[in-house]
Amino acid sequence: MVTSAQPEPARVLPALPDHDHEAGEIRWERWEPALDASHIDPRCPTCAFPGPLSTAFGQTWYTPEPTAVRVERSRPGQPSEWVQAQGKPYWCKTHYAVRCPQCDEMRVYRCSGWVEIYYQAVPQTDDNVLF
Repeated sequence: MVTSAQPEPARVLPALPDHDHEAGEIRWERWEPALDASHIDPRCPTCAFPGPLSTAFGQTWYTPEPTAVRVERSRPGQPSEWVQAQGKPYWCKTHYAVRCPQCDEMRVYRCSGWVEIYYQAVPQTDDNVLF
C-alpha cells in the first residue's frame, strides 16, 4: 500500500499594517535580512532564533510645510522680497518593521520617536509549545 505524503502547509507571513492613524497609508518594501550590528543582539527574544531577523521599511505620503523663499534681493533702503513656496509631496520612509523568520513575532514602529504602533504575537499551538 502506497501512502502519499502530506505536503507541508504553505507558510503565510503576517500582514503588515497598511495604515497608521497619524501618518495615513503605508506602503511597505520587501522583507530583507537585518544588518549585522555589533551593538545589537541579532537573536529573537521570544524563540532565541540566532538571527538575522527580517526588517522592512514603510513609506507614507509626505507634504512638506510651505517655506519662505526670497524672490528678490534687498537693495539699499529696501528689504528683500519673500513669498511662501510649497514643496512637492513625496513618499518618505516613516515606518520600520522587525520580524523573526522562525516564529513570526513582529513589531512595527513609527520612526518619529520610535513609537511601537503594531505587535503581532507568536500564534498559539494546541499543546502550548512554541514550535
